[in-house]
Amino acid sequence: METRVAFIGFNRACSRLAEMLAGCEGLELVGVLSEGVPSQWPEGLEPPSVYTSRKDLFRTASPHLVVVADEEKDEEKGEIKGAPAACQVVYAREGSPLARLLESLPVTGRAAPLSREEIHGIIDVCCGVNVIEAYTDPIPKLSQLLDRAMAFSGASLGMFLLPGEAVDELKVVLARGAVAEDLVEKTIDARVSICGASFDSGTINQERLSAERAEHAYLSGSGITTLTALPLRAEGRIIGVLALGTEEDGLEAMKMPLLALIADQAGLTVLISRLYSELEANVVTDVASGLFNKHYFLQQVKREVSRARRYSLNVCLVCFEIDDYAGYVERNGRYLGDFILADLGKVVKRNTREVDTAARYGECLFTVLLPETRRLGAMRLAERIRKVVEEYPFPSRVRREVEKLTVCVGVSSYPANADNEADLLNKALAALAAAKAAGPNNVRLYSDDMGEESA
Repeated sequence: METRVAFIGFNRACSRLAEMLAGCEGLELVGVLSEGVPSQWPEGLEPPSVYTSRKDLFRTASPHLVVVADEEKDEEKGEIKGAPAACQVVYAREGSPLARLLESLPVTGRAAPLSREEIHGIIDVCCGVNVIEAYTDPIPKLSQLLDRAMAFSGASLGMFLLPGEAVDELKVVLARGAVAEDLVEKTIDARVSICGASFDSGTINQERLSAERAEHAYLSGSGITTLTALPLRAEGRIIGVLALGTEEDGLEAMKMPLLALIADQAGLTVLISRLYSELEANVVTDVASGLFNKHYFLQQVKREVSRARRYSLNVCLVCFEIDDYAGYVERNGRYLGDFILADLGKVVKRNTREVDTAARYGECLFTVLLPETRRLGAMRLAERIRKVVEEYPFPSRVRREVEKLTVCVGVSSYPANADNEADLLNKALAALAAAKAAGPNNVRLYSDDMGEESA
């Protein structure tokens, strides 16, 4: 089956691709979306059919593959508006992974033309680069990339390394091939390793394995004689290393551009996973205090009260508010006001259990949900928080020393004095209001008298 290739825009990378494809059997250049024949169209090749609208390009040229090189801000999702469903789209804009790969390939006559399988391999990798997904776990995607890199290079060992917990440490997160089972979770010193040299310099590093290199301790006796390390790039940073081991002199230079492209995709995969994890955390976390936010807290209250009702359990709620927080901010400024919220979040985390849900509910209002806890236990926690806050040295701009702050605390309990999740929250807030009315630095447990006063 013939593969029809078209261009949207045209640049140096497209010119190199056109030169390569012109001599390949079963491939046809069917047109370019441009105002005229591109100035960078290769000399000696028949000028392409020129189209002035995407609609005409897709309807008349019927391409199977479209290479996008213009500067329009299309969303890179592997598809483009108006393209047929069966048409694949890759992006070769200046500086993109595909553009770098094509520009680095040798000109016609310096090497044998790429085979059909190699060209389709490049297309597959480049299509994968442009499919941006939210990977909660990068390992499955990294596994696919590592298998592809080993198959393309012929390497008998492949591994991905990311920075470890210690400084100057790289950790093997995935390995395939020779002694792979023993490599995962191992760490190497980046200062004296082949992989570390690539990580620090951001360049491809290929060396014969020697006793001076840190990898030798794990690979001696495996038959691996040469190790090639390629940096994982993402957003201008080096975030890891792809290492490939061979039993020969090393990998061919011609294979390096595509392997570098695979490494770049791996770097993008790791970066997206990290960003996704941060996004998930921010969805439920209050940035200022480090505790859960109000939305997540309300979900947890509903969930825990429902569970308590089903299994006849107790749930308590503690609400506390900083006394005269507005006065503190007026004296010390908003920056220190946010600073003490972070300090208070740390205090609460240190004094609660993992099963408890501590949240920032308002500007200076905090809540702690206590599953399977009776009123006496909740009151003990409330008193402990009150006392710890009272003794905590909060920073002071005016006094150049420290300030003492206090909190008022209200406590309610299900099913002792609440019928549902809304009732539990309202009665904890009523108890808090009673504590504030009695003066700063107070704790109150909800009672029916408070309910009558609130009414």
